[in-house]
Amino acid sequence: MDSDSLFDQDVASTDNVPTPAMQPILRGAGAKKTISDLHFPEAILAVKESTACRDLRDLQSCLISRLGQNSQETRLRYARFVIRWFFADGLDGIARKTWVAYQDEKILADVLRYLYLAHEPVMGACVAECLFPVESGMRVPPSLFDRFLASHYDGAQTKKTTQRLKSNLMRLGVLERCPGADDKLASLNPTKTSLLLLTHHIFAPAEPRTIELRHLLANPFWKYLGFKREDDVRAIFREADATGYIGKYVVADQLEQLTTCLTLDAFLSKKVRL
Repeated sequence: MDSDSLFDQDVASTDNVPTPAMQPILRGAGAKKTISDLHFPEAILAVKESTACRDLRDLQSCLISRLGQNSQETRLRYARFVIRWFFADGLDGIARKTWVAYQDEKILADVLRYLYLAHEPVMGACVAECLFPVESGMRVPPSLFDRFLASHYDGAQTKKTTQRLKSNLMRLGVLERCPGADDKLASLNPTKTSLLLLTHHIFAPAEPRTIELRHLLANPFWKYLGFKREDDVRAIFREADATGYIGKYVVADQLEQLTTCLTLDAFLSKKVRL
């Protein structure tokens, strides 16, 4: 099958990918029991190259020619995964818009980590449920991953699945290899700007909105970024309120909510930074 046919199949599946907030966490007998290798450097390259592309087909052709793997079949497979994970919202989606606005690899990496974890349920659940209670810098025993996978997939998994889970976490920067000892949870140090940017992207892309903080915190996006405490998220919204980047942040009695004042496009055009 030629690359155009493969691309047509992949675009069809990409067009039907639900937004991250809509995607259910897959569990039990119906869960997909494979984890694909993450291609993070290729994702960063793809976003940068996308600024010179006309459409996703053009981007795929560009990646096939630019990626460093010897096999064209491998380059095609990597390109398809990159497009599926990081361009599910189209060529001019949040990944490219972030790069065009900021030209900042740290902010871009935060957004790409969110996109990947939002579209790969087992990886997202591992970060938001299994690893979230673990403090940064703490050792993570292999048995923790074994228990997580057994629970997620309703049964023991192969050693290869566990290894791929861990290697993808390392590529994301979530896990650090410690020779001769258990691996440890890394500190991601996400940017404040990334949290505010994705808040607009997820909750208020087209118009200002009032968002109850309990609903916002129920979405694991801030955990995907690497924040470990709800109070750290609150502190960023207070700072954004003080600088005028959101309309207001209100805490009164049982009420805790924030109101945005910018659309996503306006946020990006102003190149808002915290």
